[in-house]
Amino acid sequence: MLFSMVLIGAGGAVGMVAADDCRLTSPEQLSECENPGDSVGDLLFSDVLDNIFDFAKATLQYAGFVAVFAGVTLWFSTGKNSDRGSVGVWLTVGGLAMIVFYFGFSSLVGLARYVAEGN
Repeated sequence: MLFSMVLIGAGGAVGMVAADDCRLTSPEQLSECENPGDSVGDLLFSDVLDNIFDFAKATLQYAGFVAVFAGVTLWFSTGKNSDRGSVGVWLTVGGLAMIVFYFGFSSLVGLARYVAEGN
């Protein structure tokens, strides 16, 4: 899987270089060419990392909501002193913790992006 991601990323970088219409005949013409604005590292890894981040956020959010719903349903449908009722309490608390971690995770990554980009 890693090898295929490297090949796809390298193919995108090669395609971008091959599609460049700037033909240099002398070094002075370099200022006339357009700057693509992305480094090779950005081309290869920025989309992959954004997809992993979006997947992690969605997993935290939806798994948290499902755990809260299942926990509350289990908790209120059984007796308060039963083992299934205590499992429902733990599911509810765990789901709420995942939802809180979802917002904290987003805030932490936003802070890291702010520090890294300097904007």
